[in-house]
Amino acid sequence: MKISSQVERIDGTMANSYLVKTNGINIIIDAGTPGSGKKIVEFLESAKIKPDVVLITHYHVDHTGGLYSLYEKYHMEIYVPAVELTIISGSEPVPSRPFMPKLASTITHARKVKELKPLSEMKVSGIEIVKTPGHTRDSTSYFFKEENILFSGDAAVNISGNPGYNRMFSVNVINAEKSLNYIKSINALILPGHGDKMDFRSSV
Repeated sequence: MKISSQVERIDGTMANSYLVKTNGINIIIDAGTPGSGKKIVEFLESAKIKPDVVLITHYHVDHTGGLYSLYEKYHMEIYVPAVELTIISGSEPVPSRPFMPKLASTITHARKVKELKPLSEMKVSGIEIVKTPGHTRDSTSYFFKEENILFSGDAAVNISGNPGYNRMFSVNVINAEKSLNYIKSINALILPGHGDKMDFRSSV
């Protein structure tokens, strides 16, 4: 779904994945579930687009599971929140959540990509890293300055037309609430990890 001339939401993924075109660089934000990876590849092939960079908001499998399919096809650069790099690569176990054993099993068995880089090494002009912890310890949003768009991951999701976050899946609800309030306060179009866009831009 076209958001603007430079931003598109890739349809058919469980969690939202986005394509951003800026300064001659094609960026994918979040890679969806393991099954979504193939759908993203199909979308890119149909559009004749080769991704240069993937940016990940947090380690959950519905945002990282498609990395293997994407990397196998394109060998692009992948940048992830530094604190969560070892979890996403599979070098460190997923933090224990006893009430979600089935999800933990899915995350553990998703095929991993080892060729990851911390966000501190990311040099993509026009994309600003915004720390929005709480959903996970190092949850990160990305601000696309040129179009005043914030990609919030699961720090802010669209719940029946209102911004919110999932308390059950958040590791620190106090930080999650702070991050959500910050996101709601900024003058930007919010593109969330789940649900439709939310427009907080001033009409003035």
